[in-house]
Amino acid sequence: MVVGGGPAGAAVAWQLATAGAAVTLVHDHRDRWRPVGQQLAGAARPVLRAMGVLDAVVAESAPVHEARSAWPGPEVDSRSAILNPFGPPLAVERSRLDALLRAAAGGAGARLVRDHVRNPADGQRAAVLVDATGSSRVLSRTRLRWTCLDRLRCALWKAAPADPAPQPWSLVEAAPDGWWYTAPDPAGDRLTVMKVGDLPGAEDRREPPEHTARRLGRRVLPATADYRVATVGYANPPWSSRLVAVGDAAVAVDPLSSSGVRNALRLAGPAAAAVLGLLDGDTGPAHQYARCVRAIVDEHLDQRGHFVMLTGGHGPFWEKRRRPAVRSGVDRPASGRVDH
Repeated sequence: MVVGGGPAGAAVAWQLATAGAAVTLVHDHRDRWRPVGQQLAGAARPVLRAMGVLDAVVAESAPVHEARSAWPGPEVDSRSAILNPFGPPLAVERSRLDALLRAAAGGAGARLVRDHVRNPADGQRAAVLVDATGSSRVLSRTRLRWTCLDRLRCALWKAAPADPAPQPWSLVEAAPDGWWYTAPDPAGDRLTVMKVGDLPGAEDRREPPEHTARRLGRRVLPATADYRVATVGYANPPWSSRLVAVGDAAVAVDPLSSSGVRNALRLAGPAAAAVLGLLDGDTGPAHQYARCVRAIVDEHLDQRGHFVMLTGGHGPFWEKRRRPAVRSGVDRPASGRVDH
């Protein structure tokens, strides 16, 4: 049984169904991402193609042909997506992406159930559970060790750009108290605007830094915003004898990387192999899955540390994130109550 119908859950359910396993995908159909556009890395395209949804996703998305950054200092650096062998990233509407992936899982033979988990213990009737509930970790919160490295507050808006012409590029800009991100939404006529800062964020400043402000025509952003808490952390290991964590329940990354959905799709194959192995009493694939998760964690922390050091910022936000990240090498199934 897979609990959670986002990209991670749908992709793992598709992998399991394709392998001939009897799998149920449980999704509560709540649209957590409705107001928010997201960027899907080009490297995710092979998985989308294998699942048969690439053309549909591309048709409902906007290509992001260039990544710009003011990081650090006033100069803007730009990187063209033409160098990416997989093609440009896509600005996607998460609710539509999730629906397409769930439909693919259903088409492969997964049983789709619209419901939500009230009591995680109920799910133990399944031979192996897959926790695809995101950073809430509904099934694995008290069952798998979790290393929390950071928690960030993300304020989000939809806004019109100053220039009505198409703007197929993203912009990341460092600020003293965090950083800002703007990118086209899937329709291409508005921008997704995100400010990332510290919790609790009671003193939210809505004045973006120079290049972001210029892109928005120096208009004041609305006082009301949509908020998310972004957790950076990982399960170590991401499995036990009857439970496998996937997606953000296995490894949750800094939104700066724009790699959360890509990682979820990238790890779906190894996660499904872990489930199939556990069903057969073989823990080898689960250990291999843990190594795959760990490789993504190490890669992400190295990149994150590099970009944090580049800012040269000396405010509390940046000083806090210059501290070395905790990295544990544990890879064995957890038992008993764990830190969360």
